[in-house]
Amino acid sequence: MEHISSEKISSEEMAILDNNSEWLGIPKSHLMECAGYSFAIEIIKRYNLDDNSKVSIFCGTGNNGGDGFVVARHLSSFGIKVLVILIGLPDKIRTQEAKLNWEIISKHLNHSIQIKIIRDSSELTEIDTQIKDAKGLNLIIDGLLGTGIIGKIREPISSAIEMINALREEDNIKIVSIDVPSGLDPNSGKVLDKAVKSDLVITFHRIKRGMKRNSKFINEIIVKSIGIPLEASLFIGRGDLISNLKVRKVDTHKGQYGRILVVGGSKNYSGAPAYSSLTGINFGIDLVITYTPEVVGDAIRNYSPNMIVRTNPGDWLNINAFDEISHLIDWSNSILIGPGLGEKKETEELLVKILEKLKNSKKSFVLDADALKLVKNHLNILEGQPVILTPHDGEFKIISGVELPPYNKIKERGDIITNLAKKLDVILLVKGPFDYISNGKVMKINRTGCPEMSIGGTGDVLAGLCASFLAIENKPFQSACSAAFLNGYIGEYCRNKIGTRFTAVDMISNINETILNLLNKEC
Repeated sequence: MEHISSEKISSEEMAILDNNSEWLGIPKSHLMECAGYSFAIEIIKRYNLDDNSKVSIFCGTGNNGGDGFVVARHLSSFGIKVLVILIGLPDKIRTQEAKLNWEIISKHLNHSIQIKIIRDSSELTEIDTQIKDAKGLNLIIDGLLGTGIIGKIREPISSAIEMINALREEDNIKIVSIDVPSGLDPNSGKVLDKAVKSDLVITFHRIKRGMKRNSKFINEIIVKSIGIPLEASLFIGRGDLISNLKVRKVDTHKGQYGRILVVGGSKNYSGAPAYSSLTGINFGIDLVITYTPEVVGDAIRNYSPNMIVRTNPGDWLNINAFDEISHLIDWSNSILIGPGLGEKKETEELLVKILEKLKNSKKSFVLDADALKLVKNHLNILEGQPVILTPHDGEFKIISGVELPPYNKIKERGDIITNLAKKLDVILLVKGPFDYISNGKVMKINRTGCPEMSIGGTGDVLAGLCASFLAIENKPFQSACSAAFLNGYIGEYCRNKIGTRFTAVDMISNINETILNLLNKEC
């Protein structure tokens, strides 16, 4: 029996699940196969199709078309007469999965499956005549466009949509759409140009957010499983990262790809804020400013000529630094507070003042390390703010008074973390062999990383990555998930490249190479 969630999903969330399934070892071609098979079996049962039935499938050059090719193959295996109409050129088919299934039906199954290729809209007249002349056409399947529809629909797809709708109205032929009616925005439900009017939409995994039954373009919706496992939602994968790696625009200027302010350091610690800032720099953030006590200012500058350092007199940051920090908060896109900050009372006073400023500014920020200890008596200020807290088990106990169960007790540990995130109304990223991330509603787990990362500085790298993803305008929960996944993967990459004795500096130096490896990696 299929277990289908009634909760709706966005096309972006669906893409993440597809990629995460691939990360878990399930090829996208398997998901496409399951989609096409489940679709075919459903329409065979629903419309009583047999070896006397005729079905026409309109396919585009994306993955919806790929699903259509699979549907054609399975229908033909039941003896059903199938006509596949490819709207576009075969060499324009975009994904490997769709290309694979096109090759199968066009080269090897062209005895049982009839194929027509439409290069421009004028060629649709012949198809229209062929369909009308063919007595007893049972069904038209719409596999033209999927979830990536943007703006005005181009030819010949535009004319194909008009033709499908006309056949429905004039010849009373039932229309079934694959996943979403072509032309309808699955997130908003809006039709910016034109869309197929579907008698039935067979959608996959979960209903898309903008789709409604008994509407102008959708009469009925059913949901079919395509084999996406629970783990694709629970465990963070490459899909979570890819969607949050923003690309610079062609006309971008310095500062438009993120500005980070790191507030930290003290008489005893210069490395922690330097590691976090260098992480942002090596991630590719345009500008990173480190604000620190004067006593360690020069030491931090000496880490790299890329460092921009502002200082305040003394060994520890105190309330006298607030005015300058306030201006820098206004300048920044994200703020990281805590690495090497120390636990002095005067620093706590400064932190409270900064948090009050942040509450009014609505800027996204990260609290890490010593800031987590200083904020334990001021947690009410954080309520509802776009903040990521990054405690390990010990810091979690300081904040909450609760000792967490072992990292592999997923239900028990996850419930405690989620309940605290809900109570505080913040994002919690609890570090450990498994990282737990929760916004109080959703909980995800990161399993990347290795024991060799249990060294000084890796937490500062993680905090810097959180600030980096926030700086390029990702939401706090998604930023925390991406940062945890990437941080752990960098550790794994360094272990494989350098060996078991690597440092936080090694991790920072390999950020860009690791990202390229991840993007090019075949799962």
